[in-house]
Amino acid sequence: MTGASIEYDVPVPMRDGTVLRADVYRPSGDGPWPVIVVRTPYGKADPFENMFLEPLTAVKHGLIAVVQDVRARNASEGDDWVPLATEAQDGADTVAWAAHLDGSTGRVGMWGSSYMGNAQWQAASEQPEALGAIAPSITFRDGEGLTTRGGARELGLGRAWSVVAGFDVAVRRHAADEDAMMRAVRELVAAVDALPGATYDELPTGRTPLTDPVITRHRLPSFDVDSGDVSRRQEAVKVPALNIGGWFDIFLQGTIDNFVNGGPQDRLVIGPWNHMSFMPQQGELNFGAAASGGAVDLGPSLASSTFGWLHGHLSGDALPDEPPVRIYTMGANSWRHEDAWPLERAEPTKLFLQPDGRAGAAPVAGTSGVSYTYDPANPVPTLGGNTLLGHAPAGSFEQSRTESRDDVLVFTTEPLKDDVEVTGRISAELTVATDATTTDWVVRLCDVHPDGASYNVVDGITRVVTPPGKASVVMVDLWSTSMLFKKGHRMRVHVTSSSFPRWDRNLNTADGAETGEMRTARQTVHLGADSFVTLPVIRSGATT
Repeated sequence: MTGASIEYDVPVPMRDGTVLRADVYRPSGDGPWPVIVVRTPYGKADPFENMFLEPLTAVKHGLIAVVQDVRARNASEGDDWVPLATEAQDGADTVAWAAHLDGSTGRVGMWGSSYMGNAQWQAASEQPEALGAIAPSITFRDGEGLTTRGGARELGLGRAWSVVAGFDVAVRRHAADEDAMMRAVRELVAAVDALPGATYDELPTGRTPLTDPVITRHRLPSFDVDSGDVSRRQEAVKVPALNIGGWFDIFLQGTIDNFVNGGPQDRLVIGPWNHMSFMPQQGELNFGAAASGGAVDLGPSLASSTFGWLHGHLSGDALPDEPPVRIYTMGANSWRHEDAWPLERAEPTKLFLQPDGRAGAAPVAGTSGVSYTYDPANPVPTLGGNTLLGHAPAGSFEQSRTESRDDVLVFTTEPLKDDVEVTGRISAELTVATDATTTDWVVRLCDVHPDGASYNVVDGITRVVTPPGKASVVMVDLWSTSMLFKKGHRMRVHVTSSSFPRWDRNLNTADGAETGEMRTARQTVHLGADSFVTLPVIRSGATT
């Protein structure tokens, strides 16, 4: 392609008469070309947004690219925005409209990440005739990871996202009163600047899913999770999907589960990326030049590969004959293909929590428990991981400041005699007791380097309601990874009761969410055979 033309604010009529607006990027010439559509709540003209969407790269691949503002956002018409609520029908209407654009072949695909990825699943479930393929990246499946995780609230994501998304809401709502508009904008700016302080710290937590005074006063949006639940819609999706995820993305497991429950033509690509960065540097670790989304495995960019895949499905071009799964193994810092997920050759391997802060392949008989005090007034600060916070980056960080706390139990293996690859979904089974009526259990797996530096790999949380003092078994889902723990490194497990503000604090009281009442909790973890982490190990003669 030798050039492109851009048509701004093109009207797109919906079935109810509401007009949405789109920018249309066309290759130079007469065509015809397939069309791809992205539907965004973040502003089709936003330079930061278009840096990720790369519509001009799509044009270079012989595609017409349509970037549309969703209903009630930015340039599009509509009443108060309810996130995710209307994306199925609006998406299907947009696909039908795009098929008839000048220069179109009549075949349409979709692309985009996060909210835009979920909008693709919703549109595809309506089975618009012209739709031929979708490419949802770093997107969710249901409310797990979006609004909750293991029963705890995804506080850090929810509050930061709602405040930032609220700017367009405030401007539209107060369009006829400039003074009111500016007051609202100034309050939102102050809320953003207050992260991670008052915007997260306010109590009680339970009046609404998002209770910061700025959010409630301006009626800022919260998600319509039922409308966005891919698990309710996926059976109706009949087109292939290219699922792209990141090991440090807040929606990692949703992306994987969407692939696992998809069709035979679906594909899965996972790199060592987070929700906002496809670069090799993730937190304090760099996973190698081959990890860059700008040159995946030192080849084409992630965007170029995506647009090539879409063009192939929309035009009938031959696509590479390769296995459906492509993953990046951290530690080894290399890409490889797999025939399926989860890997059939992965062996579930238990890592038992033992006395004196040890962890190993065998339980120690006759052991009791170890205790700590969890104080919700002094929660463990979030440090890296699969996060999307307004003040702190995701990724892998050295954890010594976390491990030095009295309310974090640490269990460490001996130095590994061989490399150990862990690829798949990780879980923890703990036998625990608390003197509170409700509390949380957080488990984290770390890679300890020979110099003693400890870096987080995966974590998870489970919120429980339990009779005080009664021992019970708690399952904690740590989600998935692909990590090579090198010879001479050690594995380390954290057990604690908070990671704030990623997840909201459990106040350890039955009605604390409504009243703000909190108390400390005495937590006990039983050791020996009663508490362990299960790792999907790819065997190569390694032992712990």
